[in-house]
Amino acid sequence: MGISVRSVKSYIGDINTVYPGLVVSSRKGFFVEDKKRLAGILQTAKSGVLRQQGVEDRKKYILQKLLLEQEQYDLDIFADELAVSPVTLIKELSRLNGELAEYELSLKTRNNLASITGPEANKKKMISKLIYEDARESFLSIRIIQDYLPHYDLAELRKIVFSCLRKHRYFMDDFSIMNLILHIAITMERHGLCGVEIDGGKEKPGTFVNAHIRAIMTDIAEGLHEKFDMEFTQWETHDFSLLVMASVIKDSVDKIRAGDIEEAVGEEVMRLVKTIQRKTGELFNITLTDPDFTVRFTLHVRNLLIRLENKIRLRNPQASVIKNMYPFIYDVSVYIASIIAGETGHVLSEDEISYIALHLGVLIEENNNMKNKVRAVLLNPQYFYSSMELVEKISQTFEDNLHITGIVSLEDELENYSDYDLIISTIPLAGFPGTSFIHVSRHLNNRDILAVYGKIADILKMRIKAKMEARLKQIFHEELFYANPGFRDQNDAITVMAGDLVKCGYVDTDFGEKLFQREKVSSSAYTNIAMPHPLEMCALSSVVGVSLHPHGIAWNNTRVNIVFLLAINTRDRLFFKDIFDFITEIISDEHNLKVILEAKTFDRFIDILVSFAK
Repeated sequence: MGISVRSVKSYIGDINTVYPGLVVSSRKGFFVEDKKRLAGILQTAKSGVLRQQGVEDRKKYILQKLLLEQEQYDLDIFADELAVSPVTLIKELSRLNGELAEYELSLKTRNNLASITGPEANKKKMISKLIYEDARESFLSIRIIQDYLPHYDLAELRKIVFSCLRKHRYFMDDFSIMNLILHIAITMERHGLCGVEIDGGKEKPGTFVNAHIRAIMTDIAEGLHEKFDMEFTQWETHDFSLLVMASVIKDSVDKIRAGDIEEAVGEEVMRLVKTIQRKTGELFNITLTDPDFTVRFTLHVRNLLIRLENKIRLRNPQASVIKNMYPFIYDVSVYIASIIAGETGHVLSEDEISYIALHLGVLIEENNNMKNKVRAVLLNPQYFYSSMELVEKISQTFEDNLHITGIVSLEDELENYSDYDLIISTIPLAGFPGTSFIHVSRHLNNRDILAVYGKIADILKMRIKAKMEARLKQIFHEELFYANPGFRDQNDAITVMAGDLVKCGYVDTDFGEKLFQREKVSSSAYTNIAMPHPLEMCALSSVVGVSLHPHGIAWNNTRVNIVFLLAINTRDRLFFKDIFDFITEIISDEHNLKVILEAKTFDRFIDILVSFAK
């Protein structure tokens, strides 16, 4: 098999953890006695079989060990666990250094131990990147979720939910429906595997769920009972109602309010969730405060605590698959489990941790998805059924680029919405300030499709430019912008600009002296620009002064047209690298340089740089 004896024993140990007693061992080797049980396990798990271990899997394993588990790791143990030769391992580590260098980190080996060195803040950024990359398998896919919750047909579950929403003339976007399906499916798996029902207490659920939502959930529950022979408790249907209420769209229904969820779960659960959100954000640099996620995750935590308090075991047949396929998301879930243990005294099983990982995976995939999607509201003053048909056609046509967040039938109703970039309307509109609008036919013909694609491209381009403008204004400040100031030479430029940095409180009083010391070592002029900076990153706050000289000024033995005076705090080194890669690429073009030198004001300077963003 090309793996070590130790690895074989480790894999068998993992198998027996998930399926106790399945593989027995003796001096003769390993043996499975219950062939019927094995056949059932293989049938259940066949869709979730782990991928053949490759370079990416080994990379994940190495980074997980060194960034999340241990500061140092023995090279021999690494090679043994990865089932590779020492030579192959060294090649893997060398290849990793190129990726780590982007974050000014490096992988060192000394005394047969591997470690990653570099600023702690950069390690967190690297961890954050790995976590978000972990979700690239698409947690928002019914097929992927089905692999982890195998006992019920999730496609059928989705049909039931969608049909009931349509019957009552309500709308939930694809992300919200997926989250509702996930929550219902986990509850169904729990019923099927544990054979128990969990109640939230003797009190009746809160009454703030209105009659419309309760009617929807009644129909959904009846549909699930008919299809899957599944019964839900009063508290469970109430939880599902809260999830629907959090994201359903209908002009007569208010969305769930922050206070509602606290009333439903209690102050202690809410406090625990806020602690999890804060600590996880601080350690892993990921955000768990999305309102919809907060609702569904809070309900999950409430039910989790009830299970722990009542010693009810929740099994997840795919726990080991989740752990191995998504190691970084799983590790965040382990950390969340440690917070829960510290706050409540309850220790979570790997099964419970894997369900937390599913919730995180869906959130992260949703965030990844939305970065490159345009949010749109559909205005269609027709019967709701025709609106749903149009939504389905739009969603299928622009699946990778567009996300419908709402449907309205009157122009006045648009004032109640803010979560959109584009209005798609089947009637002419006077227009909304600052919002893109497109008029399409009810049948969405080819001309409409091309026009919508054009609007999507324009909006995404504007989004990139807005982000770039915000980043540029973080480092360039109007009080440190000089348009043809009449500096005589580099000494005059450094003295004046460094003095202004001191006055503004960005640097200490000896900053100018440090700039001159750096110039003595080597000139900071590069072709037609100069970037004076100290030998160390010693700024109190990161900022860049810029002076434009259309006719050039003397800088040692050359002449420069633009001076970028860099005052950088060590924590911002990566941010500045990204910005200056962008700027130097622009200035290398002679036409771009000429346009920049024509700027007479700070705002015009920023506008010009933003216009070059792609």
